[in-house]
Amino acid sequence: MSDQELLLKEIARMLERQDMLSRLTENVCLHAYGYSETHCIDFIGRLERPNVTRVAEQMGMTRGAISKMTKKLLAKGLIEKYTLETNRKEVYFRLTGEGQMLFDEHARRHRRWEKRDMEFLMRYSAAETAVVCRFMQEFNEYLEAQIESLA
Repeated sequence: MSDQELLLKEIARMLERQDMLSRLTENVCLHAYGYSETHCIDFIGRLERPNVTRVAEQMGMTRGAISKMTKKLLAKGLIEKYTLETNRKEVYFRLTGEGQMLFDEHARRHRRWEKRDMEFLMRYSAAETAVVCRFMQEFNEYLEAQIESLA
């Protein structure tokens, strides 16, 4: 097996382990929602006056994709629409009580994940970390280009 094949195998193994670990450590309430839905809720909870355009920019997705996702989140009762008295045309989103519970659980999970994995990463020097970081950035850019070519 070549070094490149071994690396791809290890990346796949890491993703599987991350997913398994998340399922074992996260609250059951998050199991019903995908990665994009959870992060859409996260941005709606953190942004000031979140709308389709702002959420799409933050998530690196199209407005059309966010529009579809927010319709699903509206139907599930996780977010609600609102407008401002001064501008009835622009539609914004806010979390419902159930959406806020998911937002809070996602934040707790994220803090636990960061703490756990930072302990592991501290084993490596700044130079080693920089090489891995550069690789991951370039690999993510490559994957984004692949996604763009298919979209």
